[in-house]
Amino acid sequence: MTMKTVDVAKSLGIHPSTVLKWVKMADIELERNESGHCEFTEENVEALRNFQKNRNRQAVVKVVEKVVEKEEVVISDERTQDMQKQLDQLFLRLIENEKRTEEKAGEVVTFQILEHRSEIDRLNKVITKLENRVVELESQLKSEDSLKGKKPVPRWRSFLTGIFSY
Repeated sequence: MTMKTVDVAKSLGIHPSTVLKWVKMADIELERNESGHCEFTEENVEALRNFQKNRNRQAVVKVVEKVVEKEEVVISDERTQDMQKQLDQLFLRLIENEKRTEEKAGEVVTFQILEHRSEIDRLNKVITKLENRVVELESQLKSEDSLKGKKPVPRWRSFLTGIFSY
């Protein structure tokens, strides 16, 4: 089964343009339909999920690579080297804090979705009760109408039919 970009974005909780950007970054090969739109297989979606999980780790690896490249440049002053190490450590901590912030934001969104779901369930129960009450009132109205439907015969009619019936 193939999925559209919008469906994949919804399943990953990201914007469709982010999906396409990640496809390019992860070098994932996609099938295209006759209109030229991307079609995602389950393997493609799983690859994007793995990319999503590992993107923070990849960012740390890139930072470490940059730090290693910087360390290749010979810094003669020890004080400057110490300051550079401290800056690198702070930068790594900053990346870790950003990762934690993203995870926390995800937890908050999940909590909000659960709260909205419980509110929807509560409203559905109220709607069901109201529907049942409407059905009950309609049946009462029909029974009253059926009683009113048998109009009593006017006195003058019964008198006249009594006279002429013999």
